Amino acid sequence: MFETSVIHVQAQAVRGRAGLLTASLLAHSALIVGAIAMSIATVQFPAEAPNEYSHAPDFRPVPIPPPLGTPNGGAKPTQAPAVKPAPAPVQSTQITAPSTVPDTITPVQSAGTGDTPATGTGTEVGPVGVPWGTKDSIGDLDAPPVPLDVPIQAEPETKIYQPYEVNAPVLIRKVDPRYPQLMSRIGTGATVVVRCVIDKNGNVRDPEVIVPAMAPFNAAVLDVLPHWRYKPATHGGKAVDSYLELKVKFNVQR
Repeated sequence: MFETSVIHVQAQAVRGRAGLLTASLLAHSALIVGAIAMSIATVQFPAEAPNEYSHAPDFRPVPIPPPLGTPNGGAKPTQAPAVKPAPAPVQSTQITAPSTVPDTITPVQSAGTGDTPATGTGTEVGPVGVPWGTKDSIGDLDAPPVPLDVPIQAEPETKIYQPYEVNAPVLIRKVDPRYPQLMSRIGTGATVVVRCVIDKNGNVRDPEVIVPAMAPFNAAVLDVLPHWRYKPATHGGKAVDSYLELKVKFNVQR
């Protein structure tokens, strides 16, 4: 009996608080709505909205002020004198025939130089020269003709033949190169290949190391090659200059 009365009292207190909270919320909401309505009523909007356009910025050129002072220090500009063009030569293309035609025509002689009279008949097309001259020659036309009984000497042959074009030269005298002393002590060997020319007299000419070894070995071979002699290569039974490759080996014998 006592517990039931206590619970009933608490329920009534809770219901009273809920009613006060609801009334408070309704009153505040009415105030807020009224304030918004008053602010809207006092604001005046334009009847027609303005027309808005998007324009690019207008950059106007800024004039640069002229420099101070007098240009060129006040000197007056010089004017180049006017050059008159030379008149073009007037070439006449009109051919006028002589009024009278002679019965005989004298050949035209070319002018000589100095006291030397001109030669030639002038009856052939082209420049007048000497009887022994050569057409289109740039040599001395005043040189005397070569006698027919003197044989013309042929120019010496300067071609150097390749090894496969000739009968190979044969070595007839050889001088061994000196073994470098330092290389001999340490027992170092080497192989040097030289390309040279064996001329028609059997001499070794223009040696060139194409497979080198150490510098002392190369120098030792080049020093002795001028003392080597060959029977020269032949081409058609005649001695000729030819290329040849020489291989020199250095070995230390223990």
